[in-house]
Amino acid sequence: MIKFFRNIRKQLLDEGKTGKYFKYAIGEIVLVVIGILIALQINNWNEHRKTNQALKIALSNIINDLQSDHKKLKEENKTVSFRFHSMQYLLKTSGNTIYDADADESVIPSFRKDNETWDKNIPTDYDKEFIQLAFLWSHRTANIRSNKSTLEELKSTGMYSYISRDLKLDLSNYYNKWDNYFKDIVNKLAEDWQESLGEDGFLNSDTYQLDDPLSLIKDNPKRVNLLKRMIRETGWRLVGLKDMGDISMDFITSIEQEINSL
Repeated sequence: MIKFFRNIRKQLLDEGKTGKYFKYAIGEIVLVVIGILIALQINNWNEHRKTNQALKIALSNIINDLQSDHKKLKEENKTVSFRFHSMQYLLKTSGNTIYDADADESVIPSFRKDNETWDKNIPTDYDKEFIQLAFLWSHRTANIRSNKSTLEELKSTGMYSYISRDLKLDLSNYYNKWDNYFKDIVNKLAEDWQESLGEDGFLNSDTYQLDDPLSLIKDNPKRVNLLKRMIRETGWRLVGLKDMGDISMDFITSIEQEINSL
């Protein structure tokens, strides 16, 4: 093809058709420029397609992270619900005033029985078996961490900049709200509670040795206060478990729409 064009230029020069030669040369340059522009456009299109494909995979992985979060929240709800209500029971049965959620403008969550800890209603009278379980689970807290692996990968690879502004805002709000609900204060209070029991030489699991385990709470303002604080923070965590569970599912729907728009 190059030889073909070269022959045409040579023929025009040999015939002295200088004007036609320059017109032809300009036309040839235009064709070359058009070819380069087409090649650049195709390359840009390919790069855009590759970026969108990588972004779709990344957003799908974020959905997997959110689904993992949702499952974690659902499972945690069972044990946290038991801790909240069983500690209220300890206060009430030991003759103390229970934690007043209304005073904190909080919500008392309903008791969930869909767990292996206690699948019956909470006792209304003295029940040593339930008291033992309440003591046993009073310190069994967990660090509820969100799955940020994909988000961190996006930021480290620079792909985060390709996400829409609205989605970035939603991601920021989601993880900030998560951190607000699931602070480490619950774990710190549980440690203080164990140390308080340790002052009398007991572990949470040792209470079965006592004829009346509630004697560890009666007439002990420090432990009563610790119980109330643990209940308050546990109640807040229950609110967070439900709220973040709903948010994560709504967020998944939003990301799916984002994927479909790419």
